[in-house]
Amino acid sequence: MATNKPKLPPASDWQARDITDWNVQTFLAFITETTREKYGVEYSPGGGGSKQARWGRERGMLKNAQGKYGNRVLKAFIEICWREYRTNKPELYPYPSVNFMVAYQDRYFTEAVAQVAREARREKVAADAEQDGEELADWF
Repeated sequence: MATNKPKLPPASDWQARDITDWNVQTFLAFITETTREKYGVEYSPGGGGSKQARWGRERGMLKNAQGKYGNRVLKAFIEICWREYRTNKPELYPYPSVNFMVAYQDRYFTEAVAQVAREARREKVAADAEQDGEELADWF
């Protein structure tokens, strides 16, 4: 039996996908494109080992964080890490890698969780107010 679910945009098209439909590939596209825009350099995964091993490690870190925190919190965490990133060696470390974020900026997960919870409460209040307004309109 076929379902009539709408076809999702490609995984790498993070701007066209709803955040609930993001996967690791979508997060990597978001990170690489935004790193290019914010820092003016091509993204490369951090840490030691071969490039293939570093990409694999970052994919695993993203997948674990996605499973533990969810997509909205993970995206907020990455954005907070970019905002808070400081370096004394910008020529060597112009941007934070996922490896760096998870290893050294993990304290920002708490802030990301709180931020997403606040946004969810605001959305719920707005939806409740809209529903109450519709009910009042129907009553009159």
